[in-house]
Amino acid sequence: MIQLVAQEGGGLDLIWLLIPLVCCLMMGQRGEKPQEPSTETDTFYTPQPIQETYDRIAEETAKWRQEAREKKPEQSPIASVTRLLRGGEPPERFTDKERTPPRLLALNDATGLLYFEFTEVEGGGTVVKATYNASLKPRVARLKAAMPLKIPAPPTGPKCPSCGRQVHPEFKLCPYCGTTLITE
Repeated sequence: MIQLVAQEGGGLDLIWLLIPLVCCLMMGQRGEKPQEPSTETDTFYTPQPIQETYDRIAEETAKWRQEAREKKPEQSPIASVTRLLRGGEPPERFTDKERTPPRLLALNDATGLLYFEFTEVEGGGTVVKATYNASLKPRVARLKAAMPLKIPAPPTGPKCPSCGRQVHPEFKLCPYCGTTLITE
């Protein structure tokens, strides 16, 4: 019967080709567990006050959100079928999940959650801890590179118990990893 349809040149030829493709796409998603996204953490120190640091990172993530909105989705037929099977339009990127100025900025993204935690350093500056999906590493690296980074003079004090780097004796937090330092 398949040969008859193919010989007649009817419109069913395309349907016979698409049915296995659609079945494979649907079955492939049904039984598989989604892979856990790999999460990375990066901590850095900036000499800016905590509110200024928070505002600057919030402004940068707003730019990321705007870029994602302006990016045109693929218009290929396969992309359209895949989008339809996955439940419609892709989720919006970099939407606010939680804002607790100036301590926490949490965002929802298609790749997973993105957290920026801010800790004020006594004597000035801010330690920023970013937790994100590994696919966002280039964005976070560019953000970090755009921030004013400064480590004061060569450290002469004790070593941080967490990362092992030397820090100034008057520091209460390690400027490299954000760990609370033990003071005697």
